[in-house]
Amino acid sequence: MQERPQAFATGLRLYEAILKFQGEVACASSSVLNADAPLRVQVDLSFACSRLPSLLTIAQKHGPDALRERATTLQHENEAARMQLFESALAAHKPEQNDIDDFFVRACLQPIAENLQRQLPADPNFTGSVCPACGGFPQLAVLRPEGEGASRYLQCSFCLREWLFRRIICPFCGEEDKEKLPRYSAEQCDYIYVESCDTCMHYLKAVDMNIDGHAEPLVDEAALAVLDMWAVERGYKKMVSNLIGF
Repeated sequence: MQERPQAFATGLRLYEAILKFQGEVACASSSVLNADAPLRVQVDLSFACSRLPSLLTIAQKHGPDALRERATTLQHENEAARMQLFESALAAHKPEQNDIDDFFVRACLQPIAENLQRQLPADPNFTGSVCPACGGFPQLAVLRPEGEGASRYLQCSFCLREWLFRRIICPFCGEEDKEKLPRYSAEQCDYIYVESCDTCMHYLKAVDMNIDGHAEPLVDEAALAVLDMWAVERGYKKMVSNLIGF
């Protein structure tokens, strides 16, 4: 049991460094969106690839052994091999991208894609379970106060766009029977909980801003990795792992 808290602490130190890195990438990104072209093809891969060396240094300093080893390998890869990793990530629309290479490409591409999607107007008629901007799968759900209740939004794992989504439905398989959609939380952090589906056995975590209006959904979702461990131990599979691997 001692290993898990240490793993969580290591992951959060890494995530803190990643967020700083992504903020710098976002500030340096100046792409203008063409609303008539798919978002993914507009991501500047050369710019993203140029930022990879800084991320490799972060991984070597703060990452677990496997991440450090892969970072060392990537430092010796040529530019063409690195670019191929980024091209593969842009083409992938699979919900499960949990390998180590995905960490490196997603950390670099995410702030660039976020800048692009922020230039798109919201579509109030969109009802899909994948991102309306880039087609990515959701990373988490966010409940935001609305009227006397709360509305449920999904947040994209690739470009971080939020979109409105029905409350009682599984984003992965479409199950609507509430008896098959159990919710689990920890007593000490009741504003974050697991939204699971007993039909497809997938889950994602939700952050309830009605309970804690000061929550930072992406950060808090990553911080409470103990809920991910709990869900996995009970046979559920996360739709998309977060950047620190939970």
